[in-house]
Amino acid sequence: MTPRKSSSTPRPAPADRSNGSIRRKPGRPARISRELIIEKSLAILATTPVEDFMIKTVAHELGTASMAIYNYFGSRDEILVAVADEVCLMFKAPKPRSDWRESLRAWLVALRKHADRYPFMPSIVGVNSHTSVGWLKITTPVMVLMHDHLGLRGKSLALASSLFVTTAVTMIHTLQFSVSYRKPEVFPKLEDIGLNEQESEVFKHVPLMKLKEKEMFDALFEQLIRGVDIFL
Repeated sequence: MTPRKSSSTPRPAPADRSNGSIRRKPGRPARISRELIIEKSLAILATTPVEDFMIKTVAHELGTASMAIYNYFGSRDEILVAVADEVCLMFKAPKPRSDWRESLRAWLVALRKHADRYPFMPSIVGVNSHTSVGWLKITTPVMVLMHDHLGLRGKSLALASSLFVTTAVTMIHTLQFSVSYRKPEVFPKLEDIGLNEQESEVFKHVPLMKLKEKEMFDALFEQLIRGVDIFL
């Protein structure tokens, strides 16, 4: 039997999968989607300050051009709003407790844990004066609790719930970063502040640098919960 002749047309070389994906041809843009843009933005914001977040960075990380991002989002702020929604919607509200104070405390603890995981969250929930839809998921349990268990209605309910959640997210964000500027090496010298003798003496006996994070959060949560009493 006569052996078959091999084809003169060479077979294409197998795709290079050494890095876990097929390499794109030079100049070919990456296939992207709204979901991929949000996912990459989340990863960037985990290591980049919000003020340094840029569309070109997202495009570079996705291996595409900035104009491709504009097919899905009209601006940088639109991306941040979408990221804020995504982060807030991942919040898991704790189950209500028998005592309303313990329910509020559990919510505060859950919010702090969520903010620890996404420290940039407080900086983007109100981007461009836009309230994140996802933020409503976080705040609604507080409003419902105050309505059902405390009997608050109308303006009292609006004031109590708004002040509680706004102060909570702002102060949690502030305390998260307060550790870095309470270190001895960054603390100012008393003589550089311009305090008088009495002020300096008081200042010397206030152990600001010895405050522990847990102590500060415990005190904050207690203060926030007690503040609700003025509406009852």
